[in-house]
Amino acid sequence: MKYLLTPTIAVLLLFIGCSSSSTTEQDEDTPVNDTATDETTDTVANDDDATPTDNATDTATPDEAADDILTDDGEAPDSDGGFLSGFDPTGKTCVTDIPDGRIILATANDYQDDTAPWRVWVLVLADDGTLTDTGKYFETDRKLEGIGFNTNGRLAAVSSWETGFVTLFALVDRTLCIAETGIVLPNLAENERVIFDQITADPRDPHRFYLTYGNPLATDEYSHYSGGIYTMTVDDTGHAELLTDHPEMHVPTAFTVLPGGTLAVALGGKEFFADELTAGPDDLAVLDLSGQTPQILQWYDVWGTPGANGSGPSVKSIGVSGNGHLLIANSNEYAEDVGLIKLLSYNGETGITELTTFSDPALDSPDYLVLNGTGDTAVVMNGYFKGATLAVTDEAITYVKKETHDLVQPMIRMHGEPFGNHVLISSFRTSNDESASITLAEITATGLVDVSSTPVPLTGTFMIDNLAVQ
Repeated sequence: MKYLLTPTIAVLLLFIGCSSSSTTEQDEDTPVNDTATDETTDTVANDDDATPTDNATDTATPDEAADDILTDDGEAPDSDGGFLSGFDPTGKTCVTDIPDGRIILATANDYQDDTAPWRVWVLVLADDGTLTDTGKYFETDRKLEGIGFNTNGRLAAVSSWETGFVTLFALVDRTLCIAETGIVLPNLAENERVIFDQITADPRDPHRFYLTYGNPLATDEYSHYSGGIYTMTVDDTGHAELLTDHPEMHVPTAFTVLPGGTLAVALGGKEFFADELTAGPDDLAVLDLSGQTPQILQWYDVWGTPGANGSGPSVKSIGVSGNGHLLIANSNEYAEDVGLIKLLSYNGETGITELTTFSDPALDSPDYLVLNGTGDTAVVMNGYFKGATLAVTDEAITYVKKETHDLVQPMIRMHGEPFGNHVLISSFRTSNDESASITLAEITATGLVDVSSTPVPLTGTFMIDNLAVQ
C-alpha cells in the first residue's frame, strides 16, 4: 500500500462520519417543449434584469406571488426554522404551483443559435420514480456551467461560463423565484470575470455554497493559474455574497464533500509552471470546511510525473462512500495512464491510503464515478456510450457488467430516502434521434436496475447540458 497522507491531519479525519454526503453535483440536463401556453409557462428571466420575455405569459403579480408564499401573519413558513423568512417575492420572476416531489433544474442550450439565452427547465421527480415535465422554464445567462441546490433544497444557483455571473433561485411553498442575478466577486477589474463550473452545497449550513474553479481572467486572454474553491453565502432575504478569500489551485474540478461534512477533496493542481506550460505533480487536495472559507490541509501526488500525468478537467465527479472509499479516474488525454481508476481509503488512523488500481479498454476514460453507500459497488460512465458496474474491495476492483446510456451528461448520485442507492442519468441526446431522457436507476451488485426512464422532448434545437436535483 502507498500512504498518501501524513499523520498531521489524522485527528481531523476522525470527524468523518459513516453516512453519505448530502451534497448534489452537480454536479450534478433536461429540455421541455417550446410551445408552452399561458397556462404552462411562467415568467422567463433574462440574464441582466430578470424582466419577462415575450414568450413568458403567465407572470404572477406581486400580490399573487406574496399570497402563494407568505402565511397569514406575513412570515414565510417556519418548517425550516425561519429559513428565507425575509425573502420578498414582489417583482420577482417566479414559477408557481410546482407539483410535489423533488425539483430538478436542468440547463439546456440552443445548439443552432449560440447567441440565444440558455434555459433552466423545471421538472419534478416523485418518490415512485415518476418524472414530470412542468413545461416551465427560466431564461438566464448564456453558456451555463455549474448548477446545484443547497443542502435543504430551498436555494439553487447556476453560473455562466461566459459572463461569470451567478444566478440565485429561492423556493418557498412550491414557488420558485429568481432571487438575484449578476452575482460576482467584489472588486473585479472592468474587464475581469470569475468563472465557475461546479456548485456544491455545504451539508452543514443551508446558507452556504462552494463554487469550484473560479479563474479570474480578462475577457480577451486566458490565465493559466489561479482557480480555487470559492464560498457563496446567502442570507434569509435571498441576498448572496461571494467571498474573495479562497484556497488557490490550478483548474480545480470534482470538488466533493466527504461524509461528516467537515472535510472535502478536490482534484486540481498545486502549481502550474507558466514558462514550461506544465503542471506540478500534486493534484489532489484535502480541504478543511470547518471555517468561514475552505482551507487546504495537504496536497497529494496521486498521478506522478509533473506535467505528464494528472486528472484532467473532464473528470466530473469522485466516488465517495460511507465506508471510507474514494474512487478517482484519470481523464487527462495526454497521460500515459488515461482511464486508470484508483481506489483510495480514508480514516482517522491511517489517513488517505491508495488501495488498488483498475482499468479496462471497454471503459475508455470515465467522466462520472459513483459508489454505493457501503462502498462495495461502483458505477462509472463517460459521455460516449461506455460505462460499467464494478465490484469493489480493498484488494481489487472487478468488472461486473457493461452499462450503456447514450451521451451521458451528467450522472448524479442520489441521497436520502427513497433513493439512497440510486443514480440519476441524463442522456442529452440519443444516437438514433433527437430525443433526450432522464433515467433513475438503482445501484445493485449485479448492475444498474432501471426504476424509470422518461423521454424529455427537445424543444426546437435545444439540448440538455446539466442538471441538479434537490
